[in-house]
Amino acid sequence: MREILEYNPVIAAVKSDETFNSAIKSDCEIVFLLYGDILTLRDKVEIIKKNDKKVFIHLDMISGIASNPIIVDYIHENIKVDGIISTKVNIVKRAIEKNINVVQRFFILDSMSLESAMDSIKKVRPSAIEIMPGIMPKVIKRLKDETSIPLIAGGLIKTKEDIMDALKSGAVSVSTTNSKLWEE
Repeated sequence: MREILEYNPVIAAVKSDETFNSAIKSDCEIVFLLYGDILTLRDKVEIIKKNDKKVFIHLDMISGIASNPIIVDYIHENIKVDGIISTKVNIVKRAIEKNINVVQRFFILDSMSLESAMDSIKKVRPSAIEIMPGIMPKVIKRLKDETSIPLIAGGLIKTKEDIMDALKSGAVSVSTTNSKLWEE
């Protein structure tokens, strides 16, 4: 997983139909699908895959999907994704059991949420972690230093400078919904 992320430092995070086509046409080789519903998910994933891109779906954001771990089994058997994203520990654990790449997303709001995230990371050991907001160099560095898990910075990434700061701090990739940053 680390190699995939290091080779693709900018990830297209797609949250609407308007940006879906831009992501498909972009230089980004990884797409984080942050919207949709259970009825259209397979079609969206197939379009992304046909365009030679890796797709990770954020299960927490797909309408019609419950937070029951059985959804991981369904996705694994019926929709060929490269990985999933979730904030929910039970979903992350099930993905690990099924040998599916999983990005665990954390919102770092204060020192308590940072400590809680580090405890969870050490217990669960996801394939990668995504922290939000992604413009926190000190937090990125600390998480990088205290875990060996690839770190993705996401949220509030608005400029190339934000990307470079996150990468310099230790993130291996940056996810952004800003399509202007998807081109190399």
